[in-house]
Amino acid sequence: MKRVLIAPTLLDAQLAVDTLSSLGIVTHIFNANAAGALGEVPFMQVQPEVWVDDDAQEARARGVLAGLRNALPRNEKTCAHCGELNPGNFLSCWKCGRALPD
Repeated sequence: MKRVLIAPTLLDAQLAVDTLSSLGIVTHIFNANAAGALGEVPFMQVQPEVWVDDDAQEARARGVLAGLRNALPRNEKTCAHCGELNPGNFLSCWKCGRALPD
């Protein structure tokens, strides 16, 4: 097993695990429940860590995670119905629910 990420939060670790799992990379989160020990032990020892099962997948996993960190945000989309600005990855308007243009 190889550690590929020390995440700032459990949510970040889970998003990384979900992404890697969707690509067939078997992963585990260590320190998932360690946040309660913060203050009793050094903070670097309680941060969630993402580990891959297969050492041969380490480079691929690190590449995928680096791609996520460096991804550019998509341009905002304007709803044709209500004129509301929406994040570029939305498929429907958060305000009125209508479909957004591609």
